[in-house]
Amino acid sequence: MKVVRILAGIIVLLVTLFFIIGLFLPKTYHVSRSIEINKPDSIVYQKTLNLNDLGSWNPWMKMDSAAKFNVTGDGTSTGSKFSWEGKEVGTGAIIMDKLNPYKQIDQKLVFIKPFESIAMTSFYFEPTGSGGTKVTWDFKGENTSIFSRWMSLAYDSMIGKDYDKGLSNLKAFIEKQ
Repeated sequence: MKVVRILAGIIVLLVTLFFIIGLFLPKTYHVSRSIEINKPDSIVYQKTLNLNDLGSWNPWMKMDSAAKFNVTGDGTSTGSKFSWEGKEVGTGAIIMDKLNPYKQIDQKLVFIKPFESIAMTSFYFEPTGSGGTKVTWDFKGENTSIFSRWMSLAYDSMIGKDYDKGLSNLKAFIEKQ
């Protein structure tokens, strides 16, 4: 009986620490990656902007060959939406939020399954001295629970590697044209 009380006390202590420490973890998260693409910003911007081309370079869209994808709108203007549903990639949508031609694309990410969440992703375009374009892709949002605060500690390593792969895919997709 004494062992059970000690174990129960340890469990209560660990759960309490989980919540107390969680209160001091970041309320927001941010992941960012960059690459240089050997094409002018006008071409890089248009190819990155077009939701109809997303399946050609986005690492998550290549993850689930059985997933269903749908573009609503023209795929290149504010309000256009790319929706997906699949066993591996879950259900969600990317919605064009704000566009600053040849400079920035802001998109709202709406995750529905396997969990509900909203985040923002942005692409920034900077001409380089060599005639190419530096593309920065970032992901940011708010941690709405103690659990999401703990999860966000791993976002840079988890999401960062996919962003690196996606930017490499984007580079190859744009430079081959």
